[in-house]
Amino acid sequence: MVRVERWLRALERRLGMDRRGRTVWVWAIPPVIGLFSGVVAVFISLPTEASWTVRVILGIFGFVSMTSIAVIYLLSFGGDRNQEADDPDRH
Repeated sequence: MVRVERWLRALERRLGMDRRGRTVWVWAIPPVIGLFSGVVAVFISLPTEASWTVRVILGIFGFVSMTSIAVIYLLSFGGDRNQEADDPDRH
């Protein structure tokens, strides 16, 4: 787990995000959203006449697209000035 946290911190530094003092496990949210969307697309969204091939393709598309959208939102939120670590010298 420590190795994953270090890797996520390095990713944040490369992306120019200042999230010191905040959890890196927020990066687990996009794949969870994508997985949920993919499962919903496979099992719920289509009529029973649809073949499993169509369902799986739609599930993969749902996973990739929703994960990508969630990452984009996370990156844009991470670039917000209000999310930067507090500077004790700033008044």
